[in-house]
This record gives sequence, structure tokens and C-alpha cells, in this order.
Amino acid sequence: MSTQHRRHPARTAASRSSNRNRFPHTLIALSIAALLSAQAQAQTQPEPQPQATPQPTAEQQQAVELDTVTVTGIRGSVYRAQDIKRSADTFVDSVTAEDIGALPDRSVTETLSRIPGVTIDRFLSAGDPEHPSAEGSGVQVRGMTQVRSELNGRDTFSANGGRSIGFQDVPSELMAGVDVYKNQKAEMIEGGLGGTVDLRTFKPLDFDGQRIAFSLSENYGNFAEQYKPSASALYSNRWDTELGEFGFLVDIAHSELATRTDGMFVRPFFETANTDVDGDGTNEQLWLPRGADWRTLDFERERQGIYLALQWRPTDDVELHATVFQSRYDELWYEDAIFVGNDPTAVRIDTSQPYELDGGVFRSGRLVQEGNIPMGTDIRASNSKSKTTDFSLGLKWMLSDSTELTTDMQYVKAETRRLDSTVSLGVDVPYIDVNLNGGTPSIGIDEEFTGNPANYYWGFTMDHRDDNVADQLAWRADLKHSFDSGFFRAIKFGVRLTDRSATSRDTGYDWQPVFQPWMAGWAVTGPTPGLDLNDEVNSSLTHLNTFDNFYRGDVNPPGSFFAPVLSTALGFPDSYLAIHGAAAPYYACCYGQITPRNVRDPQWTNLQSETTTAAYAMLDFAVDDIRLDGNVGVRAVRTENSASGFLIYPNSIYAPYLGAGESEPITASNSYTDILPSLNVRWEPVDNLIVRFAASKAIARPAFSDMQAYQVLSADPKDGVTVDPDNPQPLPISDLDLTASNFDNPYLEPMKANQFDLSLEWYFSPDKGGMAWINFFHKDIKDYFRNQTRLVPYPAADGNEYEYLVTQTINTGEARIQGAEIGWNQFFDFLPAPFDGFGISANYTYIDSSTEVPIEVDADPIDTDGSRFGELPADGLSKNSYNVAAFYEKGPWQIRVAYNWRSEYLLGVGANGYNGTNNNLAGESVAWKLPVYSDEYGQLDASVFYSFNENVKLGLEMNNLNNAEQRTIMDQNGAGKRTTSWYVNDTRYAATLRVNF
Repeated sequence: MSTQHRRHPARTAASRSSNRNRFPHTLIALSIAALLSAQAQAQTQPEPQPQATPQPTAEQQQAVELDTVTVTGIRGSVYRAQDIKRSADTFVDSVTAEDIGALPDRSVTETLSRIPGVTIDRFLSAGDPEHPSAEGSGVQVRGMTQVRSELNGRDTFSANGGRSIGFQDVPSELMAGVDVYKNQKAEMIEGGLGGTVDLRTFKPLDFDGQRIAFSLSENYGNFAEQYKPSASALYSNRWDTELGEFGFLVDIAHSELATRTDGMFVRPFFETANTDVDGDGTNEQLWLPRGADWRTLDFERERQGIYLALQWRPTDDVELHATVFQSRYDELWYEDAIFVGNDPTAVRIDTSQPYELDGGVFRSGRLVQEGNIPMGTDIRASNSKSKTTDFSLGLKWMLSDSTELTTDMQYVKAETRRLDSTVSLGVDVPYIDVNLNGGTPSIGIDEEFTGNPANYYWGFTMDHRDDNVADQLAWRADLKHSFDSGFFRAIKFGVRLTDRSATSRDTGYDWQPVFQPWMAGWAVTGPTPGLDLNDEVNSSLTHLNTFDNFYRGDVNPPGSFFAPVLSTALGFPDSYLAIHGAAAPYYACCYGQITPRNVRDPQWTNLQSETTTAAYAMLDFAVDDIRLDGNVGVRAVRTENSASGFLIYPNSIYAPYLGAGESEPITASNSYTDILPSLNVRWEPVDNLIVRFAASKAIARPAFSDMQAYQVLSADPKDGVTVDPDNPQPLPISDLDLTASNFDNPYLEPMKANQFDLSLEWYFSPDKGGMAWINFFHKDIKDYFRNQTRLVPYPAADGNEYEYLVTQTINTGEARIQGAEIGWNQFFDFLPAPFDGFGISANYTYIDSSTEVPIEVDADPIDTDGSRFGELPADGLSKNSYNVAAFYEKGPWQIRVAYNWRSEYLLGVGANGYNGTNNNLAGESVAWKLPVYSDEYGQLDASVFYSFNENVKLGLEMNNLNNAEQRTIMDQNGAGKRTTSWYVNDTRYAATLRVNF
């Protein structure tokens, strides 16, 4: 490949992975044929055209001019990322595109996982161990989820109750690059305690002239067995006129994806005394799982985006720009699940069948219980639509040769709407066979029993709806004055004002029983009706699910079950009304037709607002003789929050004196001021060896969803309290559990951290992409977000006050996170042809953490027997992670193979399926919540591209080539730490055509 040398300021180059398009399904076959038939030796790669120099970013305007090599392809992306790292005046790592619209991964989330110190969750949402995601979701920087997101250095966010955008929502085709800032400067917007992710786009004056590019892809998942198209197109041009220089750019993208995930679960273990193992007439104390279940999840998403940019330079001293960026994300996943719904303490081993125990802990056997094991077969569908729109106007004005003014105005509006709907049948199975002795479990059921529709009944419906809107108006102004010589090279001042509002509507999970085992004999006096497939409701709303090709055929088929069809979930509310209406004639009392909650009802609405006022001062300094430079500054920011919502009183037939579901408005307000100093130093003691040091104070404000003014009070009979359902009577307060069901706290303040970085960077071959580095980091964090459980008095309808057990997020305790990042990039040009086209990029991150949280305020995890756990690691933090990518770029060929791996990390405590209330063997009521970890995970990806000429490229991109198995681990004191779930996903292929001219 030919290269072209030029002198230019070191810059923030970039480009994003993406090549998505609507294209005939034959494109995959066409691309493979082209790759196999093309002869590398027959093609002479023409000299690439010089690429335009993007405008330097704020952090690079003091950078010295460097000799760099402008190239295309994989080398070009490595060189540009190296330029950014070397010239930055704080700690930055980047991923840039090899071509316009072509980051090295097909989603922003996956791209971020390639950066040292950055890891991603392979689940649809944080803290949900039951729903993996092919593309991943949450992003952690150095093990912390408090990550700030930016678009071209400005705020961007989704209306999901958080403070950042869902990176999976952003079309990667629109990106020029991704920069991750791991420490702070005074001029940077506050909030990135873990780090700041800046998504960069192109501007028309970045290019020398007209630029046209488009890509077409056909995506295929080999497990979902579906083809989905993607496409993107960019047009950019610039014109010299009498009124100055104008530039215009438009970039559009459309991407679709379909995947399938199969999963198996072994549920939490409980200490029981129901089984006589040795036949001596006495039951032994054993740790038995409550059961096992499995599910298939189908996932479909559409991602669309458009980006418009206008630039005008009326003179050499003035530049104005206007941009519009919009991303849309439409996601539908639906899940057929078989799950246990039994009393976990009633399970025993059928000793007439083979079984195995390990020190009293179950390993294999047949699980049974009196009256059969209640299970559910459901269809759950989650359909969410989100949109984020960003408008910005900016001015850059050189007031003199040494003074520059920049200012911009930005408006962001984000919307999210979601229906999460579950409809379930019930079936009481005779037994569950479970074998945990292999790599994946073996689970068996009586298929003759589960294949008979008469054994099923309608179980429950449950809907949950969100309707959120958030917007923000922001203005900032920055003034920079440069000095010709001396120690101080520039002084910068700036102010920033924001006004943000959020309207959150959340109906909660409205679980409504149709028929449940505990309703027998009072709410339902006769036998619960089984499915009659001759009945119009039952025949149209149910089907036999055979779980075809379950787990790719690598485990024994779990059996066939009747289950509701997808339309019962997506048909809310009409399908719900039909189901409950058909069941109403069987009720003796208490139940009947349901009334779905109105998402627009004020009691489900929470209003929040936040204003910030920030100012900073920063000095750039340098000592030329010893090649040292840096910056020192301070940022001050005032934050004011307010929230208004509702307090909802209990509506219980056992406690009418507490209230009857009335609600009353509540309001709250909070304010605080933070002073954030920072220092960044860069020193080059010898050529191409750079030492960096950074120290700063950072904050991370709490999520809006954690600061809502919202409380729902409930009153339920305590375990063991006898009630007469035929004639319910009020109970004394001593027989009731009084609780509040939310975790929100409008008086939360930010987490704060003192953070330090020290690195050594060796650019041993700067003109050929060769570098190695090691970076040490340390964060001391205080005002950690943890949950506190305490008694809080509330007034009642009878005029008295009663204490409720309230669990709420508070600021408390301290944490320490420290570790190291090591990296190496090199192209092996010194090897003889054709091996001189090889290159490698590798990085490794080690993170250690500890927390100190007062026991009396910490909601500790609790085992099913009531015992407590010791100190847990921070959520989302893997101790070890690494990336290895091998490249081959020679003539027309570009080949890349990349492996990404992270070690075990804590997903959360008390997630769905891993919490509940039961009595232990001592007869004590235990509200248990278990820690659940993601097991280590590694994924192999690759791409092969062939360039027919300088304008046209055809390739094949592949994800999850190793068919990686995602596992989660459940931690218990008595039963030990063991794998609790197993998942497999698609291997994904994308045949891609890229055209640039």
C-alpha cells in the first residue's frame, strides 16, 4: 500500500464501524465467491488519495506538529488512534474507522469493548441475568458504570431514567470515531467518574472536497436463521463563494438484526428436611434446588439514524456550524419460557430413582413434591421504541492572533416508550429430572403429561408500561488566550448552563392472577378448568411449543409444552380482557374482569427538573527545554434538582384503617456545589518516550430514576398468620408486613472520586504504528450509592402513624478501585514478503477493588437459609480483561481476527429469580436475595475484505465465531458457588459492499 507524508497538527481522526444495508440475499454468496476467486497477485493497489485533515479538537490545539503518515485501511485506523493518544493532553484511548462508515464492529457497544479498560455487559439490561444480548448493552470504564456519554463533546442521553445514551441505540454507521477519556480536565463537562465516551462525527470541512460513500450489508444469524439488511450513505461537499466557504454533509443509516438465544436455569438451592435418603425413617437435611427451567428468546431490532452538518467560514477568523443528529431504536424481543413457581421448601428427592449428592448438596436426581410441582409456561414480549434528537449551533471566532472565542447552543430531546407484557399458563408437573454433572445440565420432564392440554390452566397476566420524555437546553462559552513564550502558554475560561427536565411514566408490573394454586377452595370453588382446545379462546390463544433445535441440539430436548401465542402478549389490553373475561364465571369471589392501568394516570407520573451552572479556569503550561507540558485548572458547578410525584397508600382488605389506595402528591428539592480541581502533565524525556500524570476530582450524579419522588406503600399478612379468605377481616398491625416498594431518593448527591493516572508510552515505530504502553490508575470514591433499609413512619386513615420498612438508595461508605492497563501495537514490516503485511494489537487490564460500607445501612445479600454473605466486589467489575487482534493487510486484502475476553464479574444482588421470601428450617421468615455473577466470557470475531480498486471493497464480517457460551454463577453459603444458567447465541455474518469516491 502506498503512503503519503504530510505535516499537520496531530488530530482526532475517526470513523465508525458499520456497513449495513438493504441488499439482495445473494450478497453473502457473491462476496464469498469474490473473495475466493480474486487473485491478490493480479491486483495492483492504486495509490490512495490524500485524506483531508480534520479540524483539531480543543484538547489538541496546543499539540506540536508531528510527522504522520496518512494511509487508508487498517493501518490508517491504527495510526489515527495513535495520533490521538500521543497528542492528547489527558488520558485518552480511541477507536477510529478504517473507512467512512466502517468502525471495526457492527455496534458502538462492541466497538467500545476493544478499548483498554472498557468492558461491556452481554445482557439486554444491567442487573438482568436472565436475558443475554448478542450485541451487549451496558458499558463500564475501569469497572465503573458511572460513564458519561457525549456527542462531539456535548451531552447526549436516552429517556431511560439514566444520564447517558444507550450506546446500542446509536447507529455506528454515523460515527467517525469513539474517544474514551479516563481522567478529567477543567474544561471538560463534569459527570464522568468512571470515564467519558465521546462519539464523534464528521463535518464537511474535514474533507478536501466532495465525498460520497455508501455501504450495503446483508446480516445473517445462523441460530435465528434470518436475513436482515443494513445500509448507510454519506454525501459531503464544500464550496468557495463570495460570502465565504460553505460545507454541507448528510449521513443516513438503517440497520436491522435478528438473533436467537436459548437458555437453561437451575434455580436457587434451599435447605430442606423432606427426604429420607438412607432409609432410617428420619429425613436428612439436604440442599436441593427448587427446580430447573429453560427458555428461547428471539430478538429483533431496527436502528435508524440521520446526521446533517452545515459549516460556514465567512472569513479565516470566523466559523459557524449547525448540526442535527437523530437516532431511532426499535427493539422487540419475545421469550417462550418454562419456569418453576413452586414452594421451594417443599421439594424432595424421589429416592426410587437414581440420584447423587455431594456432601448433602444435590448433584442429580428426580425432584418431586406433594401435589406435583407448579410450573408456568409463558410468552413474554418487550417492545420498546426510543428516539434521541440533538440540535446544535456553534461559533468559533479568532478575536485576534492569540485570542479565540467559542460558543455553542444545544437542545436534546429524548423519548422512550415500552410495553413489557407476559401471559402465562400453569401446569403442575409430576417431576423434574436434573443432572448437573456435565458441562451443561440435563433436564427432563414427563412429556406425555406436558403434551396433554387438559393438564393446563390460564395462570396470570402481567403488563408494565413506560412512557418517558426528557429534554435539555445547554449553552456554553469558552475564551482562550495564548502567549508567545514563557511557562504559561494559554489561559482558558468558560461557563456552561443547562436546564433539563424529565417526565417519567411507569405503571409498575401489574401482575393479575387468572387461576393460581393458592386460589383453590375459596376464590375458585370447583376444579380449575384445563385447556379446552375446542374453545375459541383457548384454541386461538395457545399452541404446542416443541422447542425445535433447542440449544443447537447440544443438550437433550426439554420436551413439548402448551404456551400462549405471541399475540396474547402484544395484544394488550384486548387479549388480557378476553382471557380474564373467559375465567370470570369460574370465580366464587374476589376476582373478575381486570381494569388495565392507565399509563397517563397522574399517580404513575413523576416530574423532575435539573439545572446546572458551571464555570472553569485552566492554564496550559510548557517547558520546551525538557519537553514538558500540561494543564492545571479548576471547575465549579452548582446543581439544583426538584422532583414531584405521588405517595400511594395501601389498598388491602386486611388493613382498611391504613387507607384504600389513596394517593397524595409529594415534592422534593435538593442542591449542591462541587469544586473539581485537575492537573495533567506530559513529559518526553527522550524521543518517542512519554510519561504522563493526571490527578483530578470527579463526580457522578445519581440517575434520574434513582431520584424520583415516588412511594408505594403496601400491607400484607405476615407468614404464618391465618386468614379466612371467605370472610376477610381486618388484622391487627402486629400481624402485617408494612413495606414500601421503591428505591428512589430525591435527596441523593453525587458519588465523588479523587483519581490518579500514571503512564509510560513508548512510540518505538511512530511512523509505522508501533507503540507500547503501561498505565497505572487509582480511584478513591466516597458517597457510594448503596441501599439502606429502615423503618419510616407514615400517617394512616385512622389518624395514627405506622412504621413501614423502606429500602432506599443513599450515599454512604467508600470504595477504592486501582489497577493497570498494558498495550502493544505493531506492524511487522521487517518480515519478508508476503509476511510483511501482518500486524497485531493487544491490551490487558487488571482491576482490583474494595468497599467499606457501614453494616447498619447496607442491604446485605442474604442466603435462602437466612445467613449473610461477606464483602462483595463492585458491580460490573472484572478483575482481568484483554483484547487481541491480528491483522493482515497486503495489496487488495484486509483481514482482521479479534478476540475479546473478560473474567467473572458481579451482575447484581437479588435479581429476578434470585430473590424471595420463605421460612427456613428454624421456622424463621427469610427475605433472601442472592448475588449473581457473569462467568468469564470470550468472543472471537473476524472480517475479510477485498479491494477491487480504490473505491470499491467487498467483504465478509463475522461475530461470535467460537459460538461462545454465556454462563451466570449463583453464590450461596450452604450450597456453594455454582453455575446457575447457560446460554448460546447466534454466530452472525454480514456480507458487505463499501463504495467511497
